[in-house]
Amino acid sequence: MRKIFIMHPGNANYPEVTAYKNYFQNRGADVLIGSTSEFRKLEKKNDIILWSIMGFYPDRLASDFVIHDYRSLSVGGWPAMKDFAKRHFNCQPNLRIFQNKRQQQIMGFGAGVPSVILPMGVPNWIFEVQEESGQDEKKADFCYIGEMSVERGFDRVLEAFIKKYSDGNKSLLLVGKPDPHIHEKFSKTENLIFTGPLPQRDALKHVAQSDVAVCYFPYHRPHCYQTPTKLLEYAALGKKILCNDSPSNIQCCEEMGINSVITTANIFDGIDEEAMRGAKTNRRSDFANLVWDKVIEQSNVVSFLPDDLKRRLS
Repeated sequence: MRKIFIMHPGNANYPEVTAYKNYFQNRGADVLIGSTSEFRKLEKKNDIILWSIMGFYPDRLASDFVIHDYRSLSVGGWPAMKDFAKRHFNCQPNLRIFQNKRQQQIMGFGAGVPSVILPMGVPNWIFEVQEESGQDEKKADFCYIGEMSVERGFDRVLEAFIKKYSDGNKSLLLVGKPDPHIHEKFSKTENLIFTGPLPQRDALKHVAQSDVAVCYFPYHRPHCYQTPTKLLEYAALGKKILCNDSPSNIQCCEEMGINSVITTANIFDGIDEEAMRGAKTNRRSDFANLVWDKVIEQSNVVSFLPDDLKRRLS
């Protein structure tokens, strides 16, 4: 009986890996998750579909069906050079998956291998969060979930918030692990509330219990070609949204009809209080098709899998 092994580098958060596992397991497939070294230890590799969250794999690992899933373009130093290497030297799979058409075009693989677009989604349970969160218990005026690094300039965002609300009459809840420099500098500021890392469901409850959700997304490659996952989650929670004017934020709002107040790079520098007072919430039912099960199904990825697995999933 075939199994699916989802292989990932282990150095980033991939919510889609959990979504894939849940989708296929709930339909009768046996799904494993692990690293390259863990895959190499498995026996009967020809009975395993290898679903690789992509890094650099010039040598094809033993499996009679290999999927290369390009959830992101390369990060770190020389990202364009890394993508060039992946384009020309990665082994040839049976199927390629891309997060969106922009990434597919940038990678520029030639014909010969079929591909599908499998966008980012939101958790299947996200529409239950509002009922669980207790709407009468307000956590903060603003809530941000995500990376808080000096490299991304998030310290300037916090400086702008403190300057804008120096009277302390607005609070900002920060969910995630901040850069040590940022935590040291800002942790004693009374209207900044650091929660530390939280499980995804708890983090989204905090968003549901705050007035405005904040999406801060980088401007540079590869982020300018990626979908801001938090923006999708905030919309599905029906929140008012405040975001910076990164290309991905703007495009995502336009393409998906997400109501958002869009400001400048440091967000709170350019905030218009009148615009915030008149900001529209998002209608949750408009984003029902963003749940992972529907996103995976609509990608039609199952139709490319080996026949015996397709029969089991049908």
